Amino acid sequence: MQKELAEKLKKIPSLNRGPSSSSGVTTGTVQGPASSVTYAIASGPSSSAVLPPTSVAAASVKQPAGGMASVPGLASIPNLEAVKRAQELAAKMGFRQDPQFAPLINLFPGQVQTDVPVPQKPTKAPVLRVDALGREIDEHGNIINVTKPSNLSTLKVNINKQKKDAFQILKPELDVDPESNPHFDSRMGIDKNKLLRPKRMTFQFVEEGKWSKDAEIIKLKSQFGEAKAKELKAKQAQLAKAKADINPNLIEVSERIITKEKPKDPIPEIEWWDLPILVSGSYGDITDGVVNEDKLKMEKITIYVEHPRPIEPPAEPAPPPPQPLKLTKKEQKKLRTQRRLAREKDRQEMIRQGLIEPPKPKVKLSNLMKVLGSEATQDPTKLEMEIHSAAAEREQAHVDRNIARKLTPAERREKKEKKLFDDPNTVETIVSVYKINDLSHPKTRFKVDVNAQENRLTGCAVISEGISVVVVEGGSKSIKRYGKLMLRRINWTEAVKEEDKDGDEDEEKPPNKCVLVWQGSVAKPSFSKFSVHECITEAAAKKVFADAGVAHYWDLAVNFSENEFDF
Repeated sequence: MQKELAEKLKKIPSLNRGPSSSSGVTTGTVQGPASSVTYAIASGPSSSAVLPPTSVAAASVKQPAGGMASVPGLASIPNLEAVKRAQELAAKMGFRQDPQFAPLINLFPGQVQTDVPVPQKPTKAPVLRVDALGREIDEHGNIINVTKPSNLSTLKVNINKQKKDAFQILKPELDVDPESNPHFDSRMGIDKNKLLRPKRMTFQFVEEGKWSKDAEIIKLKSQFGEAKAKELKAKQAQLAKAKADINPNLIEVSERIITKEKPKDPIPEIEWWDLPILVSGSYGDITDGVVNEDKLKMEKITIYVEHPRPIEPPAEPAPPPPQPLKLTKKEQKKLRTQRRLAREKDRQEMIRQGLIEPPKPKVKLSNLMKVLGSEATQDPTKLEMEIHSAAAEREQAHVDRNIARKLTPAERREKKEKKLFDDPNTVETIVSVYKINDLSHPKTRFKVDVNAQENRLTGCAVISEGISVVVVEGGSKSIKRYGKLMLRRINWTEAVKEEDKDGDEDEEKPPNKCVLVWQGSVAKPSFSKFSVHECITEAAAKKVFADAGVAHYWDLAVNFSENEFDF
């Protein structure tokens, strides 16, 4: 559509040349004001109709009083309606009109243009003229002074800096007191302190030692009062000011301290190592560096070399080595496998380099033909004997390795003790106090005594009329095993003498049993060994504990009641 419109616009100038080439007669009458123009266009072939002179004369133009001139060549346009439609279509499509044809397209009723802009010719490009020295000159030969730019940097950093320096943000001026503004209305309830933008928060770095000084001042205030704290604070400020005035580049000169050298020992008349050898006890017997044998104690000279006793230098003890990392069973197994593989890899590498002899092939009757091949058929009897001897040798080597790895009796005993008992260097000592109704049976008394000694426990078993108390001290493992004996393994109901059963059938006595009164840890044991005491009275029984300094154990057992723990 744009192409068709452009072709139609190109044909418009050919219509302005005259009516000689036109095939019809156009008559137009302009009446009324400039805003209303009426045109009548009639066209047809020249052979069909000829207009008379009267009709031609009737086509006269009547100008109004306003004075609008008739447009030349407008009467010769045959397709004026088509041009009008083309103009509307071009306006809708946003077609740029050619200024050469603007007068004809825009000269419709109500759109008459009186002046048409004439396009200016483009100016000529400037010509660069230089002289023999390369200086720029004008057309008359005069030198043109051109100021060179001061900064010809093409780096992006410098260009951005220049732009930043050239671009200055003009901050608006805010009134400090908005009430001085005549347009400020206090009835709006606006806080004048919030009109100004608050200052942006920045990092507030604390000087080193500030908080410690504040804490020291608070401490002084609490100890000596407000006045003393102020005095100390003023002194510290003076010292800080004095330190600030000192030039840090100068070397601080302190008071000269004169150290007195330790006086040396006087030179003795005879050295201590020569004193037991010389008979006279002085160097007077030596002439010209030679000593006769009669002036020496020959019995003191032997074939042995006397070494002085080594004395460790005075120094601080070395810090203890770091504790080994505690590994789980899975991690220990993994590390053991890795060590074994690394050891085997090193052995194979040494065999490959020829440093050690490679192991003999492990020949058995089952893999005889596979290992030896044709050699097995030459002398089968001899080969079988060699195989049996090699197998016996391997078995004996295995037994020897086991014997070498076997623990000695002392090592086995130490291992067993380490398993059964705690480390003797441990500080903690656990104490258990048991209360028994009747401990008169020899069988149960033997068990209580022997098990305490076998578990390396100290303490005592005090037997009196109506009550027996057993106190044991030792490690956690031993105390745990002894507690199982006292509370679970021994049947205390049956551990009663036969005569007591027969004699006390008539009387109702509570059943015999053992209870744990108290168990805890103490700083050090109170008894040196385990012993059994039979006391007639309770005072004598309590005296046994009082002699050891633990009389409260007896009081605990006597005053103990199982109902206290029943809920």
